[in-house]
Amino acid sequence: MPLIRRIPMLPEDRLTLAFFQSHPLEAARRVEALNAQEVAAILAPFPPEVIAMVLEHCLPGPAAKIVTGLPPETAAGVLEYLSASSAIGILRQLDESIRNDMLDRMAKAVSASLRRALRYPPQTAGSLADARVLTLPPDIAVEEALRRIRQDAKHTMYYVYVIDRDTKLEGLVTLKQLIVADDDELLASFMTRQPVTLAADLTVEEILQHPQWARFHTLPVIDRWGTFLGALRYRTLRALEREKMVTQSPGSFSQALIQLWEAYSLAGISILTDMAQMQDAFRSRDSGGQPT
Repeated sequence: MPLIRRIPMLPEDRLTLAFFQSHPLEAARRVEALNAQEVAAILAPFPPEVIAMVLEHCLPGPAAKIVTGLPPETAAGVLEYLSASSAIGILRQLDESIRNDMLDRMAKAVSASLRRALRYPPQTAGSLADARVLTLPPDIAVEEALRRIRQDAKHTMYYVYVIDRDTKLEGLVTLKQLIVADDDELLASFMTRQPVTLAADLTVEEILQHPQWARFHTLPVIDRWGTFLGALRYRTLRALEREKMVTQSPGSFSQALIQLWEAYSLAGISILTDMAQMQDAFRSRDSGGQPT
């Protein structure tokens, strides 16, 4: 537990601090469920080391939203107190300009270390992955998972990746699974464990050759320690393919595109079928019936 600086506090702030210190994981669960701006206002009176104590246990997405609601100097201080994996997870969620501003405000040694960890070569899975996709922890119930999805629908995909409090990829659930599951069922009880992944250092050529595009339209990207970096969508690859077609002769590459598209079409048929079943499940829930 970090040493907390003595600062003047209101009685209610002292109670809040005691709760943070005694139950940081529970505090993280509570703040994840609240509006990020409200949380930032609650945390603002506390020094960075106290805020970091809570955000250390939050998922990167909610934590990034909270951090951006704090004063810039406070936010930078919070990132310095976080573990490297937590700080990196949050920084990956931020727009480049905000990320660079926070890094510039940090101590040089800390900033340099984080910049090295964030730097993957261009055109690799690590640099192409979308870090802002919605992720969920394994220890929440379906009801809470659906509430978070509704709150962050913009970044929700059909596959929802489940990561632990150290941002390690634990598994995945689909929207269909969440819709038909019981409200009080924990994600850990039915998630698909050890999902297919892409290594962060894979090149575009290696990514294109990955056989699992026949089954999935999105794949999670992890580093060598199993840390979740984001997800790579098939449509991102399509854009890369168009760029490559400009510089490569049609021949074998065109044939590869045809094979890849055929594989993706098969996966698409399966996904459309699942979406139709999801609609049926929604209708069943709305009418008070049981999903089939």
